[in-house]
Amino acid sequence: MKKNTIFKTYIFNLLLTTVFGGVIGLINYLFNIFLARFSTEDIFALYSTAIGVIYLIQIPATSIQNILTKSVGEQKEGDLKRLKITSILSFSILAVILGTLFFFLTPLITDPSYFSNELILPLTVTLVLAFISTIHRGILLGKEKIVLVNLILLGETILKFAIGYIGIRMGENIHLLILANAVPSFLSFLITIPFIKSAKNYRKKITIPYKNLTLMTISLLLLSIPYTLDLILTPETLKAEYGTLSLIGKLVYFACITIAFAMFSKLSNQKELKKKLKTLGITLAVTLVIGIAVTVGVYIFKDQIINLAFGGKYSDISIYFVIFGLFMSSYSVVYMLANFFFSRNSYWYILILVITAILQITLFTQNCNSLFDIVKNQGIVYCTLLISTIIYFIFNFAVKKDGEKDKEGS
Repeated sequence: MKKNTIFKTYIFNLLLTTVFGGVIGLINYLFNIFLARFSTEDIFALYSTAIGVIYLIQIPATSIQNILTKSVGEQKEGDLKRLKITSILSFSILAVILGTLFFFLTPLITDPSYFSNELILPLTVTLVLAFISTIHRGILLGKEKIVLVNLILLGETILKFAIGYIGIRMGENIHLLILANAVPSFLSFLITIPFIKSAKNYRKKITIPYKNLTLMTISLLLLSIPYTLDLILTPETLKAEYGTLSLIGKLVYFACITIAFAMFSKLSNQKELKKKLKTLGITLAVTLVIGIAVTVGVYIFKDQIINLAFGGKYSDISIYFVIFGLFMSSYSVVYMLANFFFSRNSYWYILILVITAILQITLFTQNCNSLFDIVKNQGIVYCTLLISTIIYFIFNFAVKKDGEKDKEGS
């Protein structure tokens, strides 16, 4: 296949993923709107806390997906049947161990006034299911089955909305609302995994680099801190108001990063650095266009969003929509660059993420008395992270010669 054709196909996959991501994001947003408008402030604040933890729980699952994508993409003639069995067994054992630790240790290390014990059981189930539920997507992305993965994600999102709707109607059942984030992907795993097969003559063992899996998990956990730790560190008196603004920001963020898995799939199937940089450049351009477009849309329809989404409540937050949207757009660029680093097994980037986390904790500890303080703190965090990430990229990759081969595992 000619190079131009390959990248035309990739651009098509990005655009297709953007469309699917838009629909998926809209469905998720409608779910959050329904919850914010028709639940009490206590339930919404409780769910806002839970969703922050859910984002953290899903990080190891994303690492598993990426590692499987990378392994399958690099080992073209691997035995998928053996890989499925190995993955299910190893990640199920890991999930049960971590789930047990989470269930028993969380009440001991958290303050009930900040983290209700009522959340522990459903979040434990969510953690266990999350470790298994991305195995099928990881393998499919390694084979660059972008269209199929998009269809699977759309089906999962529709089912999530249905379960969440039932949870709201059942007296605002917080357990069901949380499980709506875990059950659909597990069901898609059960349905899809039996049909994933490799050619009969593909007998090569596909290895899972657990060292890189660990490093990627640590990196992604640290990378998620800027948009999850803020909700945890926010005082209870500001949680509902900032949780609402955070939902607006996540609308921009998740709209931007829906194409991340398509980029990682392509990078995992490429060898030359020159091609990888071209893939990255295309992806960053699309990411910025999406981020700016969604931010402009949020600004234009800010009054309608406040009325439709929150029933006129939290109207004061609309003055921060544009600046917060731009912050999240810059953070999306960071996310794409970080995934590029991970595809190259470049994990010294962890140091930058650790420093950023320390900066965020320091800012929230010293000054967090109003919504303006929180927005200012987040702006400092996102700008610092963007600048340091670009410097890391330039120093490690941009100055390298075209055509340099990857040195995987080095």
